[in-house]
Amino acid sequence: MNLLIRFFLLWITSRDVRHQRDAVVRQSYRIQPHDMGWRNHLPNFRFLSFMELGRFEFWRGIRGDLKSSTGMRLIAAQDVVYIRPVGFLAKLTMDTTLVGWDNKYVYFRHDFYVRSKLVATGVVKEACVVKGSVVAPNDIFSGESPQSAAGIVESWQRFQAEVRSASDLR
Repeated sequence: MNLLIRFFLLWITSRDVRHQRDAVVRQSYRIQPHDMGWRNHLPNFRFLSFMELGRFEFWRGIRGDLKSSTGMRLIAAQDVVYIRPVGFLAKLTMDTTLVGWDNKYVYFRHDFYVRSKLVATGVVKEACVVKGSVVAPNDIFSGESPQSAAGIVESWQRFQAEVRSASDLR
């Protein structure tokens, strides 16, 4: 319910938001009582909800610059590194950045800050699906994938291949 309420507030307030695909999308949230977990800090799953909102605002802001529709976007993988706990009423700021893409997936990075201190960072790999088929990012974006992201994308792909091969051994 929390995600839906924040989604509709974001949708209403960001109707005319436009930015470039290489822009950092910044959002801020005040941590409310319903955000808190049993251990008196922001639980891990709540970060994933904020990341979803960040990507929604990113796609919404560049929709006029895309070559074709992105369709429905499906998360293929996500990873979050938690650095510090986030307490009640803290102002959480999240920066969402398009890291790049490969032949099938689009990669995003989400950095979370409280008072300019990094508290968590996450990477998301998502696929764009139109009429049941994955659409190649090159068919959506104009230009090339950012070169600075190549190392992140390659290392994550290697890691996921290792995880898959380890699960095949069981």
